[in-house]
Amino acid sequence: MNTGPADYKSAALPTKPLRRLDILSVVKKQVFDGVPVWFFSAESLNFYTEFQCHGLSMSSLKSIRRVLYYFFTKTEGNISKETLLNLSHGIWSDDAHSYSHKHKLYVYITGFIKYLAQETDDADLEMLLRYFRKPKTRREFKVTTSRIIVSEDIRRVLDALVGSNSLDEAQKLRHITFILFLAYGGQRAMTAERITVGQFKQALSQNPPVLTVRADQDKIKMEHYVPLHPVLVPYLSKLIEGRSDDERVFSVNAMRLWLYGYRQPLVKTMGRIRTMDLRKFFEQKSDELGFVDAHKNLIMSHGCSSINWTSYKGFLPENVYASYMKYWGDVKISPSLSFF
Repeated sequence: MNTGPADYKSAALPTKPLRRLDILSVVKKQVFDGVPVWFFSAESLNFYTEFQCHGLSMSSLKSIRRVLYYFFTKTEGNISKETLLNLSHGIWSDDAHSYSHKHKLYVYITGFIKYLAQETDDADLEMLLRYFRKPKTRREFKVTTSRIIVSEDIRRVLDALVGSNSLDEAQKLRHITFILFLAYGGQRAMTAERITVGQFKQALSQNPPVLTVRADQDKIKMEHYVPLHPVLVPYLSKLIEGRSDDERVFSVNAMRLWLYGYRQPLVKTMGRIRTMDLRKFFEQKSDELGFVDAHKNLIMSHGCSSINWTSYKGFLPENVYASYMKYWGDVKISPSLSFF
C-alpha cells in the first residue's frame, strides 16, 4: 500500500463521465485467512460523488473527489484493518500539512466508508472505522488571526492595477471592481464569482442599491443582502454596461493569476495579499469602525447558524443599507483612485 504524504490535492480527478452503477457490482468482500477485505473500484467513487454529493458547490465537490481518489490511490482499492491503520498513521503523522487538511481527509473518507457499509448492508465494514480514528491530541488555538489586512494593502493593489502594463483597460476595470466589491462588501470570492450581471442591474436600479445574493450562490446556503458602496457603484455600472443578464461579472481565477505576480508585501503581515484577504479586511475594518451588529454578519453570511438567527432574525434591505452606511459611508480606501 502507498503510504506517502497525505497530499490529496495532487490526486488526479477521474476522466470518465460520472454514471449511475449498481453499488454491489463495484464493491466486493473477500476473506483471506479469516481476515475480511473489501475491494472497491474507481466507479464506486463516481457513484458516490454523483448521487450522494448532489447539490454541493463545484469547489466542495472537487475537494471531495480529490480526497476519495487520494484514498483509492493510497489503499489500492481495498479496505481492511491493516490498510486503515496504515492510512491513519500516514495522515496524522505527516507534519507537512495542517490539522484542518488532515481533518478534511478524515471526514470525507469516513463518510465514504459509512456510505459503502450502508449501501451493501454490511455492519462489519462500518466496524472497521474503529481503526481509522483521529488521535486524541490537544490542539493549540490562536485567539485571533495572524493576517492583519489594512487599507494601505488594498490601496497598493489598486494603484498597481491602474498602472499595470500587462492588462488592457477592460481587464483593469474588471479587477479593480472585483477588489472594491470584496473589500467594501465582505463577500467570499467564490460567492462573488457566481453573481450575474442581471443581479447587479437589479440592485443598481433600486434605492438604496442593495444586492441580493441567492442561497444557491452562498457557501452556507443563506440568502443575504450586500449594500453597494457609493465608491463601488460607478465602477460596477461601467463594468456591466451592455452585457447580457445571465453573464457572470467576475473571474476568481483571473484575479488570482494577477495577484500571483503581484510582489508587494503586506504592511502588517508576512507574505503577499490573496483574494481571501479582502474578506478579512472587511471584517477587521468593520471592527475598527464599530460595525459589529447583526447587519454585518448578514452581509458577510457569517456567524448566522444559531437558533436566534434561524427562528427570530429578519431584515429589510433598506435597514441593512442604512446601518452599513452609518459606519462605512465615509470610508475611502483609495481616495486618489480615478480610473475613468
